[in-house]
Amino acid sequence: SGKTTLIKLLLGYYPATAGSITIAGRDIAAYNLRWWRRQCGVVMQDGVIFSESIARNIAVGDGEIDPARLEEAARTACIHDYIIGLPLKYDTRIGRDGVGLSRGQTQRILIARAIYKNPRFIFLDEATNALDAGNEKAIVENLAAFCRGRTVVVVAHRLSTVRDADQIIVVDGGRIVESGNHHSLIKAEGAYYNLVKNQLELGL
Repeated sequence: SGKTTLIKLLLGYYPATAGSITIAGRDIAAYNLRWWRRQCGVVMQDGVIFSESIARNIAVGDGEIDPARLEEAARTACIHDYIIGLPLKYDTRIGRDGVGLSRGQTQRILIARAIYKNPRFIFLDEATNALDAGNEKAIVENLAAFCRGRTVVVVAHRLSTVRDADQIIVVDGGRIVESGNHHSLIKAEGAYYNLVKNQLELGL
């Protein structure tokens, strides 16, 4: 309902046809978009895995890979143990011509890629929706530590992923219907409250 489009607008992939998008008080159009995107770590639902080694998939665009940073990114994304269990470890080829990955493993590689970049801004579009509850909890906790002092934009349906955010924006039918923190939105008993109530009833 427009949430992924909002992230793509913030990254400058689409021009805003009405209103304005500002970063630090300046219109996004005033920035060099290549520079802006270099400041951003992004995990999209349709993120791409290249037909390359795991190391190259995590350290995309880095001529000389930093092994310590690579391992730290993989550990934060809870994928290191899986990687070292493979015969060629970080040199294992994945993607179209390599080892097949589950959706959950793919998401963790994409999260490790965003972390390796060490960005100032992080965009997560349903970045943990293919993970089991245990992996999701561990990664969310790891990301909370990594994201301290950074700006993070998260698109998610699960309450557990967004409840600690400073600002929650509720989008319905492509429109923003509510915004505030968890406590103020619960108190308002609107769209967010109903979403939380339904998830609690369903045990999500």
